[in-house]
Amino acid sequence: MVTRGQGEPELAPMMLATTSPLRVAFQGEAGAFSEEAIVQLWGAEAEPVPMRTFADVMDAAETGSVEYGLLPIESTLMGGVDSAYDLLAMHERLLITAETVVAIRLCVLGLPGARLADVTQLHSHPLMLAQCAHFLERYKHITPVPAWDTAGAARAVMQTGDPTRAAAGSARAADRFGLELLAEGIEDRADTQMRFLAVARDAVPLAKGSPVRSTALCTVRDVAGGLIAVLQPLAKGGFNVSHFVARPTREPWRYMYYIEFEHDAADPEAERALEAVRKASLTYRLLGTFPRWMLGATPPNEDPLIS
Repeated sequence: MVTRGQGEPELAPMMLATTSPLRVAFQGEAGAFSEEAIVQLWGAEAEPVPMRTFADVMDAAETGSVEYGLLPIESTLMGGVDSAYDLLAMHERLLITAETVVAIRLCVLGLPGARLADVTQLHSHPLMLAQCAHFLERYKHITPVPAWDTAGAARAVMQTGDPTRAAAGSARAADRFGLELLAEGIEDRADTQMRFLAVARDAVPLAKGSPVRSTALCTVRDVAGGLIAVLQPLAKGGFNVSHFVARPTREPWRYMYYIEFEHDAADPEAERALEAVRKASLTYRLLGTFPRWMLGATPPNEDPLIS
């Protein structure tokens, strides 16, 4: 699990090997937290391309209409995003190429002059509404209303002109749509974060010895010790499994396992461990090896992580 500790982290954008202009698909619209993740990864080099659904994001990346797609994969409050694992499994031409972690700071966004006491509906993406349960428990007169995305909910509040409607979103969205912050910090924990993954059709070059993650998707034999046999090579090699999720397949009572582990790029021990995982699995696919998001990542206009 990726965490960044207490308080607001100082994250510098990281450059990946890119073409110009670089187009990145994300679910939602301008002002969403996904757009902030794009800025952290690519800075001003990227053109965010809004999409209606996560499936649309993956389709755009797979067909090549954009260079990258961006998916939320896990929250420090809510855990994994189930649809993201399933989409990664479905889109076999795509590889995970990067990650970033965004601090989630949720605000109540209302019309200018509106009061929190008068708000009866709070609109936002279900992932975000789930992260402000304590606020909704305190203000029982406010009903949560699911929306396609946080920024879209903010835009709808502005367009309806109804002071009883508000959105849970970012301060960035408030500025974009001319809304006021009726309350700040409504997320259940002040250190709430969301991790995002970038996907593309081609892998990115990695500097030898740089900190990376490898991610595999596999099914295991339905025998005693089948799952242990897959994980044992990673434990034997001394590698930290940083994320592990079981998801159902289309076959009754058969599961696929999403496994991430940390290592150094071009480490032969990691390559041997992955080969052992492959041999122990019933089915196996390497979803990608990509740079771990670190504090002080390479800012724009400096050398990218290439070998």
